[in-house]
Amino acid sequence: MGALPTVACDEHLMEQVWVNLLANALKYSSKCPVARIGVDAGRGDGTWVFRVRDNGVGFDMRYADKLFKVFERLHSGEFSGTGIGLATVQRIVSRHGGRVWAEARPGEGATFYFSLPAD
Repeated sequence: MGALPTVACDEHLMEQVWVNLLANALKYSSKCPVARIGVDAGRGDGTWVFRVRDNGVGFDMRYADKLFKVFERLHSGEFSGTGIGLATVQRIVSRHGGRVWAEARPGEGATFYFSLPAD
């Protein structure tokens, strides 16, 4: 895996994006015998697309629209949290001209993506 690209952004806000996404990957992989978390980036159409993936509990894609809403939690009984982490990620990424989305399957982990404009 190579280095991540350099993008024009508010470094403190982008640090919060990474902290929230990596903390979620760690939290939702914590019950796996061996947690596997990967981070990478690739060039999109005028953007950089970043990816954080894990082998954790995943989620049902029917509820993906709830992920980025404040206080909406898909695993509220099993894992601690406030329900604002992913909403914060979306707000910061949107403020930088990008977007956020996720893909998952129950029991097979999740992948969270965000895009940022390429210079």
